Amino acid sequence: MRVTAILALATMPLSLSFQMSGLTPILSGERCGAPAMKGQGTRGMPGKAVRPPTGSGFNAASKKRMQQRDFSKSEWTLVANKGDLGETAGSTLAVEAGQSPQGQNFIWTLVRGSETDEDGCNVFATDGSCRACSFPLTKGVYGREADGTASISCSSCGSKFSLDRERAGEVIQWLPGEGPIQWMAKNLNSNKEQMAAGLLPTRVSQAGRIYVRLPDGTLPITKTAADRAAELSGTPDPPQTAQEKVKAAQAKAKAK
Repeated sequence: MRVTAILALATMPLSLSFQMSGLTPILSGERCGAPAMKGQGTRGMPGKAVRPPTGSGFNAASKKRMQQRDFSKSEWTLVANKGDLGETAGSTLAVEAGQSPQGQNFIWTLVRGSETDEDGCNVFATDGSCRACSFPLTKGVYGREADGTASISCSSCGSKFSLDRERAGEVIQWLPGEGPIQWMAKNLNSNKEQMAAGLLPTRVSQAGRIYVRLPDGTLPITKTAADRAAELSGTPDPPQTAQEKVKAAQAKAKAK
């Protein structure tokens, strides 16, 4: 009899079983709360992520140290001191950096831009002569296109090349042939295939020195144009500075 009663209560609805047993059910519309977590969590709220301690990570000081280490690497070549290149936008300067396996020095054209890049540099380094007509780009005309692209135009044939890193010497205009001089240059160089200009990464130090980064594997210069001119003229070597004397003494000591 007891077993039958227990089974009957088990199959009844919950509210009815409580009434028959004489108990009052305690019902609540609230669910059990989430367990409390120790510590201060972010709970996924934006802006509440755990921040690294002050002084860690990539900050201005670490960026400056990395830039200084970059300058100390051998792939950065000093090509001009402060004042060698004019401060006016469009100023140009021919410099030597690197040489071919045959011993011929490479000539580059430094161009002063009108705006600085993210590294604070406003100097470009491109070919020494135009890829279309071989005219010196030190006579080129600096400008900016409608989209803001920095460019240089050959003053002889009119060909125009991009100076922006993103476009890496891209040809903007090739032998346009406008006017008698450009028309003549176009006819003389009609067999040349369109070719982008060379463009080197550049840096300007806080002291105003200009550096270029040559392609990997480029040989360093052994003799400058001034050295070769002195040899041909038979004049003695120019007087050395104190720093040059120290370097010469160190090189001589290593050779022994």
